[in-house]
Amino acid sequence: MNYEAILNEIKDKIDIVDYIGQFTELKKRGNLYQGKCVLHNDKDTPSLTVYDETQSFYCFGCKAGGGVLDFVKEYYNFDFNEALEFLAEKAGIQLSHIDLSVYRKKKARVQQNQVQLEASKEVMIKTANVGKEYLKSRGITEQTVNDFELGYDDKNNSIVIPIHDGMGKVVGFSNRFLDEGVEPKYKNSRNDEVFNKGELLYNLHRGRKHLTDTLYVVEGYFDVMSLWQSGFLSSVGIMKDVLTEQQGKIIAKLCKGKQYKAGKTIILIPDNDSTGIKSVEKNKKILLDEEPTLDIRVAIPEHPYKDVNDILKAEGEEGVQRLLEKTVYADYFILKHLLNEQKTVEKEYLVAKEYITQNVYNEMVAEDLIKYLAERWSKTVLQVREYLEITKGKTKGKMPHNTFVEKQVLGILLEHPGKIDEVADVLIPDLFYNNQNRYIYEIILNQYQKTGEVSQLHLYLELQKREAVDNIQNLFTELTSNAPPPSELHKGVGILKDLYLKRKLYKAVEQIGDLVTENEEASVDSIASQAQELIFQATDINTNQKTIYDINELLANRLEEYVKRKEGLTPRGLQTGFMSLDSLTNGFKNKHLIILAAATSTGKTAFSLNIVRNVIKRKLPVAFISLEMSAEEIMDRLIIQELMIDNQRYERGELGDKEFTEFVQNLNLLYNLPLRISDERGINVSQIRARLRRMKAQMGGLGLVVIDYLQTIAIPENAANQTTARAVGEIVLQLRNLAAELDTPIILLSQINRSYSQRQDKRPQVSDLRESGNIEEFADMIIFLYRHARTSLQAFEEAKAEGRENEVEIIVAKNRTGKTGTTTLIFDDRYLRYIDPLGESLEKSAPR
Repeated sequence: MNYEAILNEIKDKIDIVDYIGQFTELKKRGNLYQGKCVLHNDKDTPSLTVYDETQSFYCFGCKAGGGVLDFVKEYYNFDFNEALEFLAEKAGIQLSHIDLSVYRKKKARVQQNQVQLEASKEVMIKTANVGKEYLKSRGITEQTVNDFELGYDDKNNSIVIPIHDGMGKVVGFSNRFLDEGVEPKYKNSRNDEVFNKGELLYNLHRGRKHLTDTLYVVEGYFDVMSLWQSGFLSSVGIMKDVLTEQQGKIIAKLCKGKQYKAGKTIILIPDNDSTGIKSVEKNKKILLDEEPTLDIRVAIPEHPYKDVNDILKAEGEEGVQRLLEKTVYADYFILKHLLNEQKTVEKEYLVAKEYITQNVYNEMVAEDLIKYLAERWSKTVLQVREYLEITKGKTKGKMPHNTFVEKQVLGILLEHPGKIDEVADVLIPDLFYNNQNRYIYEIILNQYQKTGEVSQLHLYLELQKREAVDNIQNLFTELTSNAPPPSELHKGVGILKDLYLKRKLYKAVEQIGDLVTENEEASVDSIASQAQELIFQATDINTNQKTIYDINELLANRLEEYVKRKEGLTPRGLQTGFMSLDSLTNGFKNKHLIILAAATSTGKTAFSLNIVRNVIKRKLPVAFISLEMSAEEIMDRLIIQELMIDNQRYERGELGDKEFTEFVQNLNLLYNLPLRISDERGINVSQIRARLRRMKAQMGGLGLVVIDYLQTIAIPENAANQTTARAVGEIVLQLRNLAAELDTPIILLSQINRSYSQRQDKRPQVSDLRESGNIEEFADMIIFLYRHARTSLQAFEEAKAEGRENEVEIIVAKNRTGKTGTTTLIFDDRYLRYIDPLGESLEKSAPR
């Protein structure tokens, strides 16, 4: 399918101003349109801007932006393909991957269904019928009847409930018969290629538009209507008690977390009967199989009510609201009902231990369950935790571990030997705390490394040969009989990894204690630096990071990303705000280390701060690590640049009254912009890493990092025997790795040596970088600043005579993923601003 051609055709046929104007009132302001954003609760000043010229939009409130496809994705909670199909249909474009005969059949059926729906709605509204009384008896208001487009069929005395697909097309119906004795009470449209109940969620097309933080999942149609009427608009119905796999996929996709955004909470609201109660465990498993990080909770109607609609009938909307104030974690709900089925407390012990150790991976949930069990069994929390073999934090005399999970992992590998391929590169023997379990895994791993497979017979013979286990047969029975399904392997490995890291942290804390007590002459800074390094070493394990990709997955991903870049829906790289530089470099890429180098007093810091200002004004988080200037000095420079105040008179406190008034009034232009500054001098890479990790957590991500500058970064004490060149090279390599870890570009400022001054052409070269060998090797991009007028008095006089004394050449000397070359900017010394003579700085343009 030619995505580019389709997107171009959509862009030609659907005007973004007209389209967004359907959802909110847009007022023209010059060449753009402004209005209240419908993608978030935009109460105050309208924050949505729509650009007719570029056919794009941007919201300064919720930070959403892009083209019409991005708007549709955000508004309807569609993925890329759903949004594309939705817009293609509106534009009358036939997508090549859709079977034409099926498409025509579906289109005809949908049109036929719409006609049928309108007819049944008219009967409901304009005639006296028992359907109205029935709905009223169930607490359903006239407004809700209209919202859900309910109709009435007088031929069979039934309520007509239209069922839409996720894009809002009527694909089928459910009739609720009202005559006494008619069974079944509901009859749905027949399943075929147009209508398949197992692939649909009732009210998805409406509920997804209101999904912000919670999705409510119920069984029946009237339960959805009851939630909607009570103010819980992001509600869907599964139209039975247990989710299908396809329904689970839809919900997981809607609710899983995305970059910089937390996932949504899923609240299951089953019927209060044995079938509904049992469905919770099944539905939880279906959802977690799709996305293990989902937050799943439960709210169940209390006796005498069976479902949400019963509560609405008896207690009104307030009763429904009270129900949803009593949600509990799904694991708590499931375990409580499992325990209530047991006849003795001894059986409760066994069931609780089996359930928690096999199913609960969230420590907060585990702690709540432990407290519940302690209260239920009249035990202490410590007694319950020890019985369950669950440790919390630093337990005296007992390192964090879980022998049960270790045995489960081994059991899966023995029962499903092929699974070793999925974890062999991340499941290191040290993740096993129990010596016997670690010993067994080492044999398994050694065999795998030698032969590429795992054999129970080989393991049995090896253990027998080494006489490492007393009763090998009992051990094998224990491991294999209790082995969970293979889908639990990665969860188990994740638990072992977390416990392993906790043990490493525990040991690191002990080592830090020794540093403090056994090094009386060491300075606090020295101890703190070593302590940070110990902590980083303790947590430096990336067993969750994906490093192997399927070619089809990559092809689909790269095609979509290219199409987005082509259409301007996503930037080609981080834009600096200077057209000529961005067109040369295509922007700074995530994970890249960019060296920005120049001679002393050329304007490296000023140039980096110009980039910072342009980036933070597009609401992208920036971290600035200054090892030379104070945070106050940096802030002063940003103020001077932004407000265009004469820097000399600002420094001397000589602003006029009018200038001072404007200065105070305009400071708010910089308020709340996403910038963090660290200005401690003499810190090393480990400390820089710690600060950047903290800043990333505080701001929810990082769009850019600037470090000013390389030669002021402290060389670790353990590098005392290295040459300066080798030590600096190691710093550069660590910072490049840090860029990859943080998934953001890092601009590293650097000085150049004075050898350039001996050349006739004094433009910087890569060889001028101090300790240049490693810097050139590890940097993804090298940019030099060159001001000819600053090289000598004669050069200044010549440049001044030609009006070029403020010209700065921006030389891209290395670019791993693009072109090299030179462009020229103008430096305004008065305002410390760089100006692109080929076009205004993009700082005031809409982010794309």
